[in-house]
Formats: sequence, structure tokens, C-alpha cells
Amino acid sequence: MIFIKSISPYIKICLTFAGVILVGAFLLMLPIAVNPGYESLNFVDALFMSTTSVCVTGLTVVANAGLQMSVFGKVVLALLIEIGGLSFITIFTFFIIITGNKIGISNRFLLKESLNSNSLKGIVGVVKKIIFLALIIQGIGILLNFLALYNYDSNKWDVFGVSVFHTIASFNNSGLDIFGQLEVIGEAGNGSMIPVASDVFLNINTMLLIVFGGLGFIVLDDIIRKRNWKKFNINTKIVLITTFVLIFSGAILLKLCAPNGSGRTWLECFLMSISSRTAGFQSIDCADFNGGEFCVINFLMFIGASPGSTGGGIKTSTFFVILVTIISFALGRKPVVFKREIANSVIIKSLALAITAILFCCVAVFLISIIDPEIAVNRIIFEVISAFSTTGLSMGLTPELSWGSELVIIFMMYFGRLGPLTILSIINKNWRTGSENGIRYVEEKVVIG
Repeated sequence: MIFIKSISPYIKICLTFAGVILVGAFLLMLPIAVNPGYESLNFVDALFMSTTSVCVTGLTVVANAGLQMSVFGKVVLALLIEIGGLSFITIFTFFIIITGNKIGISNRFLLKESLNSNSLKGIVGVVKKIIFLALIIQGIGILLNFLALYNYDSNKWDVFGVSVFHTIASFNNSGLDIFGQLEVIGEAGNGSMIPVASDVFLNINTMLLIVFGGLGFIVLDDIIRKRNWKKFNINTKIVLITTFVLIFSGAILLKLCAPNGSGRTWLECFLMSISSRTAGFQSIDCADFNGGEFCVINFLMFIGASPGSTGGGIKTSTFFVILVTIISFALGRKPVVFKREIANSVIIKSLALAITAILFCCVAVFLISIIDPEIAVNRIIFEVISAFSTTGLSMGLTPELSWGSELVIIFMMYFGRLGPLTILSIINKNWRTGSENGIRYVEEKVVIG
């Protein structure tokens, strides 16, 4: 018991996600997880599907989940997405709270790290707000999606099931879909949202759910409580500004980069701009991207959603801090935002996070290039960044990968969901006291550049 308490919370977080993934893989391997006429998933494919669900990615080795997966399999996938998006630790803590049990200091610290919070103060209350917010937003989303999909199938229970699944996947920024289950879509259901790209109501519902899930619960709570821009904390302002700049600039660039005669609509461009920041639903076939579109989507995927959200990537605030730091350095002044100087520790963390992410992505691209040398490197880069950012957009490469490359993608999804800082912090022995050890060293200016 003493040994368990002394384990770093970062290791506990990693083990928790790994445990949920393995349980999910076992359930998805069961014959009842697929419909009659389809073969049961082998271990690697089941592990892939479980990982892509828990890590809310959306990359899939199942061509048409709506037709292939049974009701049991779809329920398992939906539960794994919900657990992965909100985190098992958050959900488990909520059940402890409602049963009247107390949360110890070590578990509070674990919660703090899991939620990417800066303070232990009020952390239990934050858990309650997260669960209630998630239930309310998804409840409204299910109703709206049911209305949007009402005429897509005569069996309204199927419509309701797809509405629930799509709402969970959208809010948790997972690109998995089961549209193939609906009569009107059927075999075309392996194209994500391409078959429903012209459905304005459904697309708007999807975009709103993705944005709400990607803003982060701390930001949503701040907006609900204060409802005044001047009263919002700095983190909320940074997230909102960066999010909306990326959404609109991404949509405009995709529209400008679209090939002549492609007929790309603004609705498609906005969905792709929002979805590429970790949701993974596509209204445009990624295999048809030209060079400009390829660069825009990769850039948006790598940045991802916001801290404390259901999405991945290096996060909007990290990108903002790095950008402000670079601009401030060029202008010869300190990085100041809203009359507050950004702490050096935040700058170091941001740079460490981004550089670690780039290094891991490069290694993953190299490994897949060695394992499957016949695959074009641009397709590998796209798939790796999509996996790291837990986006799930694909150029159709995933089903073509050998089992070795699948394992690399599985690791990148896991790495991306936990976050580079969590992975790096596993070896941190000073997690209880921080990095300060009381020893001060003489500064040395190393020659760079």
C-alpha cells in the first residue's frame, strides 16, 4: 500500500489508460462485438480499435464500423470514447464522490495532474462540474443530432443509437463514426461525414460539439460563471482567441487552397478546419488533398485543442506561448500578455512539449518508413501527426499498414493522448516537491545560433 502511494501520479495516469485500453481490446475481440458474417477482430486490430477509442483519435482498421460492429461492439466503443475523453480517473473520482467517500491528498494530486490543473484548490468541485457539463452538453447534442438524422433511417432506434454515438464522438473529439448503420448511407458509411457533407444542420451540430469539447472544461466553467470578457482569466482569453483565429484562418486557407473546379463549400472548409484540430471527421476526402491543403491540415492537427479538453495536440495555449515568445524575442522585449509577463517555467514547458512532440513524430515516421518502405512518406507524415494529435484524419493509409506499423501508430495515439509532458514526467523523481532542490549553480551563457 505504501508502495502504491509512493508511485508517481504520472505513472498512475499512464497505467490507468493502458489498463482501460487492454480491457477494451479484450471486449472487442469477442465474437459478439461484430455482426454475423464478419470475422472477429484479431488482437492487434482490437488493440488498435481500443486505443483509437480511449485516446479519442478516430483512426480505424475497420472499413465500415456501422455495418461491421454489433450493438455490443458499438456500445463498447462509445464507452471507451467517453472514458478516454473525460479520463477514467475523473469518472472514477466522480463515483467516489457521489457515494460519499473522501478523496485523499495523493488522489487529489493525481486528479490535478490528470486534469492539467495548476492548483489542488477546489479540484474535487472541478470534477463535479466536468461531469455535469459533459452530460448537459451531450444530452442537448443527442437531441439535436436525432432531429438532424431523423429521416436517414425508418428504424428510429437505429437513428437514436447513431445520434448518441455521434454526439459522444463529436464532444470527445473522436473521429469514429457509425453512419454506415443508417439506411440512407449504408455502404457509403466508410467515408466519415462525406456522405452527409451537405447536411447543414448535422454539420453545425457536429462543429459546435467539437468546439465545446475542445475548449476545455476549465475554460467552459470560467465562461459560464463570469460571462464577461474583462473578467475572464488569462488562460480563457488565450484559448478563445487562439481557437477562433485557427478556426477562421484554417477555413479561409482551405478555401483558397482548394483546386479549381473542386466545388468546395464554406461548410466543408469550416468543418475540416474545426475537425482537424483533433476531432477527425472529414467532409473532404483527405486522399485528394493538394500540397497547400496538406500543409494547412497538418499544421492545425499538430496544434490541436486546448488544455484540459477532450482533444490532443500540443494545445492552443502552448502554440500561443511559443508564438508570443518568438515575437517578443524578435522585438527585444519580455513576453507580456494582457499586462502579465509569461513565466519562464511556462515558456520552458511549452518548448519542451513542442520539441518532444516533433522528435517523437520524426522517429515514428522513420520507423514506419523502414517497416513499410513502399508507402509514400507524405502519407506516413499525415498519419503520424493525426495519431499524435489524436485527430483521426486519414489519407486511407491505416488499413494498409503492416502490424508493425500499426503498433507504431498505436503508441503515437497513446503518447498523444497522455501528452509529452506526462510521458517526460515519468522519470521526474521530484514530483512531490517540484524541480527546486535548494542548490543554485553559476549561470553560463552557451553559444547558440
